[in-house]
Amino acid sequence: MFFALWPEPEVQASLVEHGRELQRAVGGKLTRQVSIHLTLAFLGDVDRDRIEDVLRIGACAPFQPFAFALNAAGCWRHNGVAWLGPQQTPGLLLSLVDSLRGGLLASGFRVEQRPYAAHITVVRKARCMPIDRTFAPVEWRVNDFVLVRSELDAEGSRYSVIGRWPDAVRKPD
Repeated sequence: MFFALWPEPEVQASLVEHGRELQRAVGGKLTRQVSIHLTLAFLGDVDRDRIEDVLRIGACAPFQPFAFALNAAGCWRHNGVAWLGPQQTPGLLLSLVDSLRGGLLASGFRVEQRPYAAHITVVRKARCMPIDRTFAPVEWRVNDFVLVRSELDAEGSRYSVIGRWPDAVRKPD
């Protein structure tokens, strides 16, 4: 499971196009459009009896809608991930991440200790080389965040939204 920002299909489509351009440079496997998201906090496997705790943490996280531009690309050699992200991470995004991480820690969940790097994985198994490029900004208006369950099958990860906050913005997927 993980908390994430999930863009509207139009934003996903724009990001996949930039991902294709990046894939031409680094090879690898392009992320499917319906899977494009920005992870806020990764939980990993969660016992069924703890799911209500995770939903409560999401419901208690203070959230304000915000907008930001995705206009930077890079590739991490250590994991073969090519990514897109903002040149400047918005303060409201960092506050949301800090709140979720704090709630998870207070409830006994493990969270990543490394500094948060806002990014969207667009290519896996990339042959990374030094990439430091910008592109025409993709504007993203964020009106909610989600809790997602990931299940592996023969085609890779399948995601399903099991919580959304604020819950009145969009119907769950």
